[in-house]
Amino acid sequence: MNRPGRSRGSRCAQSNATREEIYAAVVSDAADDHAGTADDDAAKSVGQVRRPGYQPGDLVRVTIGKVAHGGHCVARDGNLVIFVRHALPGEDVTVRITQTARSYARAEVIDVHEAHPGRIRPPCPAFGPGGCGGCDFLHATSAVQRELKLQVLREALERHGGLPPAAVEELTREGIIDLGATTGWRTRMRYRTTTVDVDGEVHGVPALRAYRSDDVVDASSCVIADATGHAQARERLADIRVPGDLFMARDSFESRVMFQPDQGPGDDQPSMCHRLRVGENLLEFHTPIDGFWQVHPELISRIVDTVLAWGVPESGERWWDLYAGVGPIAAALADRVGPSGHVVAVESSPIAADEARRVLETAYGRDVVAVQQHDVRRWIRTARDERARADGVVLDPPRTGAGKSVIEALGAIRPGRIVVVACDPVALGRDIRLLAGQGYRLAGIRAWDAFPQTHHLESIAHFLPDQIS
Repeated sequence: MNRPGRSRGSRCAQSNATREEIYAAVVSDAADDHAGTADDDAAKSVGQVRRPGYQPGDLVRVTIGKVAHGGHCVARDGNLVIFVRHALPGEDVTVRITQTARSYARAEVIDVHEAHPGRIRPPCPAFGPGGCGGCDFLHATSAVQRELKLQVLREALERHGGLPPAAVEELTREGIIDLGATTGWRTRMRYRTTTVDVDGEVHGVPALRAYRSDDVVDASSCVIADATGHAQARERLADIRVPGDLFMARDSFESRVMFQPDQGPGDDQPSMCHRLRVGENLLEFHTPIDGFWQVHPELISRIVDTVLAWGVPESGERWWDLYAGVGPIAAALADRVGPSGHVVAVESSPIAADEARRVLETAYGRDVVAVQQHDVRRWIRTARDERARADGVVLDPPRTGAGKSVIEALGAIRPGRIVVVACDPVALGRDIRLLAGQGYRLAGIRAWDAFPQTHHLESIAHFLPDQIS
C-alpha cells in the first residue's frame, strides 16, 4: 500500500501495510488467515473445534506436518491446530506454546527429537526461540527452503486460485528459481537501537524485533544484511545510547546509513542511486534511503526481462504500468513500444511519481511516456468509464494484491495481455481467481527465491483472454 514519501522501484511496495521490504524483523501475519481457514476445515471435519487447553509457556511434544504460509509448519494436537516456528515437516519435536487463540495456538521448537534431513545449524545466534523475527528458515538448507516455498505457492494456486492440481503442477514445473546469494543479499535494512554490556563497557548495536513482539534482539551478527552496509550500521551505532531507527541501504555504487532518533533531529536523508540498463540506455533511478528498490540485487533485472518476454510489447502499442514506483518496468515498456507507442505509468507516491517522471520523460519523451500520480483503483475506474484501451497492462500491486475493483475494471477494458508481479502467493491466488472470473487464463507463472532464509518469495504471472489463450 502506497504512502506519501515512499518510493518504489517495482513490485511490492514496502511493508507499510505490510509489504515485505520495510522491516527485516517484521514477519507477515498471513498465517492468521491460514489459521482461520484451518480452524474452519477442522470444524467441518469433526463438527466442533476444541478450545485449546494450553497456556503460553506450556511444553508439548508433536509431529510436524506440512508447511504453512507465513513461515510456520502445522502440527495438530487432537483438533487443535498449532503453528510452529523453527520446525520442518516430519520432525518429532517438543514445542513451547507462545500464543493461544479460540481454536489454534502458536509455538516454537525448543527440542528436536527426530530431525528432517535438511535441518542445519542456524548460522545466526539471534535465530531461535524468542529470537529475531526476520528469518524463518535459517535452520534449513537452501534446497529445502525452496521446496517449502514451492509447496506454499502450489497450495495458494489451488486453494485460493481455484486451479486444478494437474495445472498447478505443470505451471510450477520450474520450481522456485535460485538467485544465488543466500546471505548478504539484503540491500536495505531498518534497525532499532539497543545496547550491550561487554566486559563492563556499554556499546550501541543494531537490533531487530523479536517475532510478533516489540522487544528487540541484538542483530550484530545478521547474516542476510549486505555485509558492507551492516558493518557501517554497527560502526554508526557503536556510540549511540538513545532509542531510534537506523536505516541502511546499498545502491549501485555504495552503502549508506541514516540514524533517526525517536526524539530530536537525526541525520540528513541521503539519496540512493540505482542503475538499470534498459535497451541502449543506462538509466539512474534515485530513491530515499528508506524508499523502495528491489532488495535483492539480482531481482529487478529478472522481473523486467520476464515482463518483456511474456508481455511481448511491440512497436506502436499502448501499455499501462500500474503501481509503477520510480518506473523501471515502464522504462522497459517504453523502450519496446518506441516513438509510435505510448506508456502510462500510474503511481500514488508523489516522491516516486516525480522520480519516474524525471527519468522516463528525459529518456523517452512525454509523447511516449506519461507518468500520472494517482491511486490506481480510482485511476482504473476512470479509465474504464472513459473507455480507454490498452494492448497490455503490468500490475505490481501491494502485498494485499490488486483486488476486485481493479481487476473488474480491467475485465471491462479487456487488454490483450496482463502481467502481474506479486510478493504474496495467497494474494496472487486470489487475483488469479478474480481474473478467471473476468475471462482471463493463467498462461504462465515464475517464482524466485528472492528473500532467502525468510518465507517470502517473488512471483510473476502472465494472463491472456480466454478466446486467444
